[in-house]
Amino acid sequence: MGKIRIVVADDQLLFAKMLKTVLETRTDSFEVAALAADGREAVDLVADLKPDILLLDLRMPVLDGIGTIEELNARGLEVKIIMLTTFDDDDAIHSAIGAGVAGYILKDCAPEELFSAIRAVHSGATTFSPGVARRLAGRRDEQAGSAASIREKLNRRELEILALVAEGLENKEIADRLFIAEQTVKNNVSSIYDKLEVRDRAKLVKLAEACLRDRPWK
Repeated sequence: MGKIRIVVADDQLLFAKMLKTVLETRTDSFEVAALAADGREAVDLVADLKPDILLLDLRMPVLDGIGTIEELNARGLEVKIIMLTTFDDDDAIHSAIGAGVAGYILKDCAPEELFSAIRAVHSGATTFSPGVARRLAGRRDEQAGSAASIREKLNRRELEILALVAEGLENKEIADRLFIAEQTVKNNVSSIYDKLEVRDRAKLVKLAEACLRDRPWK
């Protein structure tokens, strides 16, 4: 089996060169095909070299990590991406995962953790640093708790209407979908506002999208 070909994108040149050395000398599994100092250069290198893996920093000049992924997608360039960064806050993690990274690894990891992550992503798996995985699990538990709370507060008809609100339907469209009177929908929506203690439909939509996208009452 050939070596896994990697492009490293990081504006800290010393770190990138050290990483190349570690990847190529500590195992015989990897070949660092090129180093990119910014996201734009990373996109061009992926287009030219077609590596297996892109190790991508989150904060870079010219084009940051998320912008790099968006540009890769816009150009139809396919590469498995591992975000390799110092940032472990929720916004950074969820932005990267939402953009489609296959891995999110913190730079203070042990070399063996990074090696395992590269091999896992190359084989088609997703992988996260332990601290990142704990944050994701906590977020899922929080959302599950919110969904459970909603199930306790709303009856089945209200849950059905809330799910349709999450789809962006207006009251009349919901009435047509459920074959009920529009006034019945209005009454139920008013009841939902009261029970969930929200007063703005946009906030209601956001709450419904976050907690009821899988219709957990089924």
